[in-house]
Amino acid sequence: MQYLSRALVFGVMVSIAATAACGGAAEEEAAAAEAAPVEEVDPRAAAAARRLAARLGEGLELVPTQRGLAEIAYTQPVARRERDFIVTSIRIQNLAENAIAGFSVDEYWFDREGNTVTGDQVRFREPILTGEIRDIELRVPRVQGMDRSNYEFTHQNGDIKATLFDEIEDPPEPEEEEGEEAADAAP
Repeated sequence: MQYLSRALVFGVMVSIAATAACGGAAEEEAAAAEAAPVEEVDPRAAAAARRLAARLGEGLELVPTQRGLAEIAYTQPVARRERDFIVTSIRIQNLAENAIAGFSVDEYWFDREGNTVTGDQVRFREPILTGEIRDIELRVPRVQGMDRSNYEFTHQNGDIKATLFDEIEDPPEPEEEEGEEAADAAP
């Protein structure tokens, strides 16, 4: 009986070793790979991506945007009076590595005591590309007691480091399309 027990234990050990040596582990790996969850794309997300691509049309592309701190250059704001409004002009240039999305400028006007009197905001829907120059015009109603103003620059993905420059070159003139030039040339 003892001989039979030893033979049975030996036989089980040999069959286990043979299974492991003959690819039993590979079968287990294949079974585990089949059981591993496969990331499927949400159909709603795929549909939204297709709609966005269709809306963009041809000739437009998505650009990487700046995350965190973005750097811009700006000229000294120039305020002038137009009837019952104070119009402030500022020129900015993107000095960041990537485009700046959701760029906005807030202007606040204060009285002599430091109380906020009025203000305005300009926000760009399109990203400001690297090196791009934009002119900004802020309009606020003229209020009695306006003494000084303050400007705040922000973007949707972080803060802005604004550096005052004496001068920024003029932005390039927008190019006319060939169809518009032909229409202008015709009598």
